[in-house]
Amino acid sequence: MEISYRRSLRLLLAGLLLMLLTGAYYGEEMPQNSRIKLAQTKDIVIYAGAEVSGDTQNFFFDRETLLKGKLLCIGVNSPLPHDMPVQQARNVRKLVGLYVPAAQTVNLSEETIYALCDLCAENPLVRTWITDGMRAPSAQYALQNETFEQYRKLMPASQALNKARTDVPDSGKGEHQLSAAFDLKFTGELDWSYPDPLDRSEDGRWLRENAWRFGFIRRYPPEKSSATGVNNEELHFRYVGREHALIMRIMDWCLEEYLSALERYGGITLERENKTAYVLSVPMGEHGAVFCVPEGYSCSVSADNLGRAVCMATEN
Repeated sequence: MEISYRRSLRLLLAGLLLMLLTGAYYGEEMPQNSRIKLAQTKDIVIYAGAEVSGDTQNFFFDRETLLKGKLLCIGVNSPLPHDMPVQQARNVRKLVGLYVPAAQTVNLSEETIYALCDLCAENPLVRTWITDGMRAPSAQYALQNETFEQYRKLMPASQALNKARTDVPDSGKGEHQLSAAFDLKFTGELDWSYPDPLDRSEDGRWLRENAWRFGFIRRYPPEKSSATGVNNEELHFRYVGREHALIMRIMDWCLEEYLSALERYGGITLERENKTAYVLSVPMGEHGAVFCVPEGYSCSVSADNLGRAVCMATEN
C-alpha cells in the first residue's frame, strides 16, 4: 500500500509539472490571446495595452509640441509648468457670431470653436450660454480677489481666502488657463427636482448623452469628485478630441482615471469599423517623447502634465 501510494504521488507531481511547462510554453506562443478586453459595444472593442504590429516608425515630438496638447491634467497638485507655451485663442463671437451661444468675452481655441459649431449644427443650444472660456493670469487673479471680497462679507478673512482659492484656483492651477475649457449657464425654465445642475435643463440632459460625440467631456462629474478633487464645477466642459472622449465615455472614466489607466496599461487599443487606433503612453523626457507608430498612421500628441506623454495614433 505504501509503495503504491508513493508511485501515485510521483505520477501526480510529474503531471502537475508537465501542465506548468505546457502552460508556460503556450503562454509565450500566443501573446495576442493575453490581451485584456476592457469593454465592448455593438461595433467597438477597447483593449488594455497597445501592441503595435507590422511595419512601424519612430516619431519624436518636442516638449513644446506636447505641452500644446489636449490632455494636460491641471490642478492644485499639478500646476502648469513654467515653460508652458502661450495658448492660442480666438474670440468666439468674432469668429462665428452667435452660431455658438457664447458671451462677448469668451475666448477659445479654433479647434474647440469649430467642434462647438459641429455640436450646435445638431442641437443649437438655444437655452444655453458659454459664460467663461480661457482667462489670462491677470483675469484669474482678479476673479479670485472678487470672489474673496464676496466671501469676506460672510465669514472670517482666512476662511474666505481658502474658499475663494477653492472656487477660483491660483493662476496656473485651474483649467481656465487652457483654450479648450469653458463653463456653461442654462437659461429658461429649469427643473430643480434634479440635484445635478446638468440635468435641470433639456440642453444639459442632451449634452450629457451627446457631447462626447463631438470631442467634449464633462470635466468634473460630481460622482467622480474623489478622483478629480473638485466638487464645485458641475457645468465645466473641455474639448479633448473625439477618440479620447469616446473611450472615456465607454469606460465611464474622468480625465484622471483615463490618464491613470494609460499609465497602468502602457496604452489602449480601440477597434471599430474594421479600423484600429492606438493610444500610446510613454514617459516624457526632458526634451520630449518618442512614439513607435504603425506606418500609415497619423498622430495627435499631448503631455499629461503628470510625467508622461500620450499619442493617439489613427489610420489615415
